[in-house]
Amino acid sequence: MLEKDIENLIAQYPEEFFPNSGFKLIGQQVKLGNCFVDLLFEDKYNRTIIVEIKRGMLSRDASGQIIEYYGLLKQQDPNKIIELILCANIIPSERRVFLEKVGIECKELGLTLITNIAKKNDYSFLDESEQKISKNEKAIDEPSAIKGNNRIWIFQANPNRYDILNALLDPALDKQGWMVNQHQDEIKQGDIALIWMSGKEAGVYAICEVISDPSFMIDPPEEEKYWTNEKDKGQSRLRVKIKIIKNLVNNPLLREELKSIRELSNLSILRFSQGTNFSINRNEWEIIKSKIDNRL
Repeated sequence: MLEKDIENLIAQYPEEFFPNSGFKLIGQQVKLGNCFVDLLFEDKYNRTIIVEIKRGMLSRDASGQIIEYYGLLKQQDPNKIIELILCANIIPSERRVFLEKVGIECKELGLTLITNIAKKNDYSFLDESEQKISKNEKAIDEPSAIKGNNRIWIFQANPNRYDILNALLDPALDKQGWMVNQHQDEIKQGDIALIWMSGKEAGVYAICEVISDPSFMIDPPEEEKYWTNEKDKGQSRLRVKIKIIKNLVNNPLLREELKSIRELSNLSILRFSQGTNFSINRNEWEIIKSKIDNRL
């Protein structure tokens, strides 16, 4: 799912995202000075609505961007009534409080909402053509080394601390570092890691292979930028390197679905969600793997 996909869906189906707003599209990628506004609408009260879209977590600099658009439009027509809306998959509560206090509406667009609207309207995500595979290739290929003592783990990310959605979709990060805070003596090269995003839409967002044993590492700049707090950057921490085998961001296996499966009632992360690294037994992995294979 690209940022452009969210933009296209809102442009084509505004009532699905903003019910009873009466939004009528003025333009998409509208040029203002040297800038391009994602979406411009007119609402039922004849106000101009600027909609700016960010995939993943709403960044701190997004407000400055949309305020600049506001100023450019006001220069064109000082009497125009303009409203501002920032959209993102995840909006930290403290950021929402500040933005709404200064008159910028925040609209959190969960992945479930976006994917449901896409399915309802037969919209195909732009990156899906690159991910299409034949029926004979659908099953997840386990690393050849995952035999005997090799294990399966859940590695959890807090999206308010690390912008995991954008990190998983960054083509430069098919290999990433991941902190090891639990099971330090058990996680080994060749194991499988299921990347779990916590929060409102918690679930499995990628299948990865562990490609190194744990060691102390510092994130390289291309990974470090996804930390939202400066104190998390530049830290040497016990980590492993992982390689993405299957990216599930467009169709994650969510916690609510897993909770409905009786055989997964003892799944560690469903029973106790505090932590970074969680073990999965072989039977649980086979059930989860089957669920993922069936949705590809």
